[in-house]
Amino acid sequence: MSLYSVVSLDTVESRELDELEPTLLPVGLELQPEQMRPSVWHYERGEESTYHRQDEQEELYVVLEGTVDVTVERETERDVVTLTEHEFMVVPPESWRQLEAVEESRVLAIGAPNVADDSIVEDETTARS
Repeated sequence: MSLYSVVSLDTVESRELDELEPTLLPVGLELQPEQMRPSVWHYERGEESTYHRQDEQEELYVVLEGTVDVTVERETERDVVTLTEHEFMVVPPESWRQLEAVEESRVLAIGAPNVADDSIVEDETTARS
């Protein structure tokens, strides 16, 4: 195990997962952390993440650049929070969430614990009303 790991966002190769979704900058693959799963997402204006929740991970969102609306839902509660540059938000695993870019934005998302992708995606049985 090394003493630490460092990566520059400028050297991380981006990944297009879906043309309608934000671009992933997988900093976690470069850093190889043990306890958390960091990623940076680059959103064009109007792009949104998949509506999902995590099975085990809580997620920390940090807006590095821009503005995003974060929709969070659990049971009968629903809220939309606008986050701007340098604002932080934590969402527990049980809550459904979706980020949408109000303007071009970059968001650091850190999930913990560091488990394989444990996101649960909305389907017909979990569809929003």
